[in-house]
Amino acid sequence: MASYRIYQLRLRHYDQLGKKKINRVILSFMDPKQYESFHGGPAVMSVEMLDTWYCPGDTSRKKYCKKPKEAPERWPANLDPPKRTKLPRNLQPYIP
Repeated sequence: MASYRIYQLRLRHYDQLGKKKINRVILSFMDPKQYESFHGGPAVMSVEMLDTWYCPGDTSRKKYCKKPKEAPERWPANLDPPKRTKLPRNLQPYIP
């Protein structure tokens, strides 16, 4: 019953001679370093992060959420709903 972050990763698998075997894009709960370490390390593959997004709310027993089309609208909590104004991107709260 917690929110999570999704990572879109590009995987490049290599054979024993170092030649590229497979090149694919996946979605994962693990960041690039975690994924690479868990699945064999840098000798077997390289992992590049293409995109990431946050899935808020209760996400139990659900598949990956879709990437939001726009950044969520943010406003100061002390303003009433009709007076909401968009905050500049640099003042929006950071959600890891």
